[in-house]
Amino acid sequence: MSPLVIGHRGAPGHLPENTLASYRLAVRLGADALEADLVMSRDGVLVVSHDPELSRTTDVPFRPEFARRRTRKVIDGRLMEGWFVDDFTLAELRTLNAPMPSDRIPTFDELLLLVADESARAGRRIGLHVEVKHPSYFASVGLPMAGAVLATLRDHGLDRPGHRLWLQSFDDTFLRAVSAMTQLPLVQLVDVGQRFSLHGVAAYADAIGPARRLVLDGETTETGLVAEAHRAGLRVFVWTLRGGVEQARAFLDAGVDGIFTDDASVAVEARAMLATIA
Repeated sequence: MSPLVIGHRGAPGHLPENTLASYRLAVRLGADALEADLVMSRDGVLVVSHDPELSRTTDVPFRPEFARRRTRKVIDGRLMEGWFVDDFTLAELRTLNAPMPSDRIPTFDELLLLVADESARAGRRIGLHVEVKHPSYFASVGLPMAGAVLATLRDHGLDRPGHRLWLQSFDDTFLRAVSAMTQLPLVQLVDVGQRFSLHGVAAYADAIGPARRLVLDGETTETGLVAEAHRAGLRVFVWTLRGGVEQARAFLDAGVDGIFTDDASVAVEARAMLATIA
């Protein structure tokens, strides 16, 4: 099977991340699948945003009506300060603008509708990698995410395998719990310095999503992780490529099953070059 090109947060090499416009562009650039980050509003609505804190991706610091919402929170062991998604209702989030004024924060429902529309337009099924962000934190403030994610997928007829839909997270406790709730394939994301056992992961997940330094040392020398993961029965989706065609080719040569990339066209070109050589 040809390695997947996955539009990481859409096409942030060209347009603001995690916006509907960015996801549409990723499809037009040739992405086989899209990657989206989920957090939850105060009123329990799943929305698409990488950060639980809103000042990097919206104009909330410049909105005087929300000045008193600025606060500090510890999320997954990290002290953060700013404006947090779980302190805003969906209606309030709708009033915030991304760097481009027309790009509001999408809901998960809206993203799923976009994937269906783009699949129909492109004449091919567009996959989706759904990253559940900070699920333990959201559960601790009364906003459990697992049931909401699975219920939304069920509403769209996507709660069973066969739709090129993957659920992923860095939180292994969350993934272990979800594995008992769904047959959808799961991805254990792993970062440099994070302890994990491939055979342990294989007990509850179907793939790993390693940081690129875990796959290539210096982006030239294979670490052996891909081969070890494959022997354990796990697919490998590496993140996140922001370089040129040669970088993408190096990871494809390493045997990964998919590439998260900020510019799908680069990885598509690299994959085509390798296919021509083969």
